[in-house]
Amino acid sequence: MRLLLLVGVVFAANPASAGAQSAVAPVHLEIKYLRDSEEYWILVQQIYRAARETVARAKDGVPRGAAWGVVLDVDETTLDNSVYQLDRGAYESPFDSASWNAWVRREEAGAVPGVVDFMRAVRAAGGRVAYVSNRNESTREATRRNLTALGLWQEGDRLCLETSDHTYTKPLRRAELRKGAGTCSWEGQPLTVVAYIGDQMGDFPSPGEEGDGSGGLSAFGVRYFLLPQPMYGAWTTRVTRPDGKGR
Repeated sequence: MRLLLLVGVVFAANPASAGAQSAVAPVHLEIKYLRDSEEYWILVQQIYRAARETVARAKDGVPRGAAWGVVLDVDETTLDNSVYQLDRGAYESPFDSASWNAWVRREEAGAVPGVVDFMRAVRAAGGRVAYVSNRNESTREATRRNLTALGLWQEGDRLCLETSDHTYTKPLRRAELRKGAGTCSWEGQPLTVVAYIGDQMGDFPSPGEEGDGSGGLSAFGVRYFLLPQPMYGAWTTRVTRPDGKGR
């Protein structure tokens, strides 16, 4: 009996070993980790708590009368889309824009643990909130309604989305926020960004992007806060470690 159980576990972990006719559904551990593990649940709240403490200190260094705030990614930073990943994984279907946009329009994403308390703290301290996401502009209202239903949207927030031609990049949108000029900004009101939060490297300014020599590894845990996200990213198709070597 133990041998049979062990074989079943091996097949579940590696469905290819069960042959083409196996009825055992593949186990997507990356999705299960995010949805079911206590470790993930604690990690993201730990990071949001650290970000909250940073905001509490940093706001006091902003010149009186100047606008300050935080910039967050949306997917897997603010909204949890693991149900979409679960659905795609169940049918072994790759990501595609049509299915993704259909999911966004369902407005059923949950809140990432810790983000609601973080937002409350930022707003209570007088900070502004900007979301910079590569969701398509066509999903703006659905995204806003989803955020609103979770208590994550407030009148006056900014939702900076990608255009269909992909030329309106995250660095451009972040620059508009900081300068207070452009469709993404609080027009005429430059924003001092005290914290960036995301789940992929593109969610953060690259070294020198802000023109003050900031950025890079030294910014993480200080002003940049990176959440764990094992479901997708550039690392799935190439080595992204700075030394160019996988382990």
